[in-house]
Amino acid sequence: MKLKELAAQAGVSAATVSIVRQGKPGVSAAVRRRIQLLLEEHGYDYLPYSQAAHPPAQLPVPGAENRRICLLKHYRSAMLTDNNEGFVESVIDAIEYAARSAGYSLVLTAVNAAQYAELLETDFQAEYAGIIVIATEMTRREIALLERVVLPVVVLDTDYSYIPHTSVSMNNRKLAWQAVSRLARAGEVGYLQSSQETGNFAARAIGYSEAVESLGLSREERLVFSITPDLNQAEKDMDAWLSKNRSLPKALFADNDVIAIGCMRSLLRRGVRIPQDVQIIAVDNTLLSQVITPALSSVQISKRHMGELSIRLLLEKIASPETPDVHVRIDTQLICRESLAEQEKEVEAP
Repeated sequence: MKLKELAAQAGVSAATVSIVRQGKPGVSAAVRRRIQLLLEEHGYDYLPYSQAAHPPAQLPVPGAENRRICLLKHYRSAMLTDNNEGFVESVIDAIEYAARSAGYSLVLTAVNAAQYAELLETDFQAEYAGIIVIATEMTRREIALLERVVLPVVVLDTDYSYIPHTSVSMNNRKLAWQAVSRLARAGEVGYLQSSQETGNFAARAIGYSEAVESLGLSREERLVFSITPDLNQAEKDMDAWLSKNRSLPKALFADNDVIAIGCMRSLLRRGVRIPQDVQIIAVDNTLLSQVITPALSSVQISKRHMGELSIRLLLEKIASPETPDVHVRIDTQLICRESLAEQEKEVEAP
């Protein structure tokens, strides 16, 4: 029997079997013994595990045996991980700086959706002390597969419920509610909704619905526009909506800057005035939102805090694996610019 088949019989991942064979910690006693019995039954050797030889770690200190952290960057279309005006790259820069400051080296592993499940079946985990997963484009099913990872893990930049490890993201529902509440001064608030589903976008959709309901605004289907989160395609998508004589509300909330800016191009070409005819707020506060005309109002997300916090939480899990998982949602700040009729003084986040 191959090890992969043995893992399937035991109901665990191949990585878990590898950890047991190497006598490493991170597997419960019951699971470890079940795997050991199967290994013995099928003629495989394994190193014995001694709890005394693996005492719970205190705080990680430079010079420890394994000072490598895997930054697992998952991508599907790469529209959000690579083509979003450097948002993910800025988070990664913050992670790398914080990791090196703590005495760890960061190893970036980019994996597409087709390779992802296969990677989890390998013994790649044996190389690292912990893993940070850039889960921006992950589906619900792909998030669930992270249950196979036995190392300390922090899942970053997605807002699905029931994430099986510690996670860090922005407070998507709240930011959507705040944006819609601000736009409601103009009247009806429409939604430029991403056609690509992610945990963040799903949570923003909930926030939008909660806001319009609590404010007594219309929730008609005509107010929701499905838009591709790509600059050029977003412009084409809005052209297509407008060619159907789709009426515009007085305000629009967009899932991100890329969607908003693509749609703004279409609207401006057709003579729609921003903000006189329609006001817009988006999310991410990328550089492009600041330099376009009119400048786009957008929600600022502290990329530095996301990166630093993910390292801090991961090191806590490395030091004390029994630490309960936590799910942190970082609050955001609305930066008001020319796409709002009543422009307020812009205050950049620290």
